[in-house]
Amino acid sequence: MIEFKVYMIPLLIISNDSKSIQDYVEKLKVGTLFFEITPVTKEYSISDIKSIIKETKVFYPKIRNYFLPDFHLSSIAAQNSFLKLLEEPPSNVQFILSTDNKNRLLPTIISRVKIIKLTGNYSQNVVGAQFMINHTTTKIPLIPFKITDKESANNILLQIIIFFRGKLKTDKNSPVVIKEILRLKRLLESNNLNPQLTVDQGLIFIWKKYKIKFEDRR
Repeated sequence: MIEFKVYMIPLLIISNDSKSIQDYVEKLKVGTLFFEITPVTKEYSISDIKSIIKETKVFYPKIRNYFLPDFHLSSIAAQNSFLKLLEEPPSNVQFILSTDNKNRLLPTIISRVKIIKLTGNYSQNVVGAQFMINHTTTKIPLIPFKITDKESANNILLQIIIFFRGKLKTDKNSPVVIKEILRLKRLLESNNLNPQLTVDQGLIFIWKKYKIKFEDRR
């Protein structure tokens, strides 16, 4: 039996629109335990970070998301204290940070996260991909949406990974889907692939897996 391990990718959401951030975060709650962390005072302190470190060390089998909004409201010492955990989180823990300007965070924090910039076009792409997946059980239709850049394609692939990660315990196809999407994501990042075609290939793979599953039950 092949064991398939999924790595949590820390995310940094960048937007000056708090509603857009909340809408995006809502999509990450699927199939996980979700915790929104707020500082005791006006900014995140070393004490706050130590509490998070202590809590995440306690083993729990279900995937946990920790959302730290407005993380730029944290002391330099607190950001430095968070670096080790951000780089090597427990296997079933994902951190989600938000800010209105990445330049308000330490470069070492930036280097350890996947940046999600919420722009108008990107938000539409994410909603399209998420709608396509969430409203299907046995078959996944291909809904066309335009992708013009590598970053948008990369982020859509990430959303697909997050979604199927939440179904690992209930859907036997999920590990295979995640493995294929991770492969496409790596190819997209390391080669000059067409962003639209890369996402389309991933969606076609998913569609085939669930079409076969559907036909096998007939």
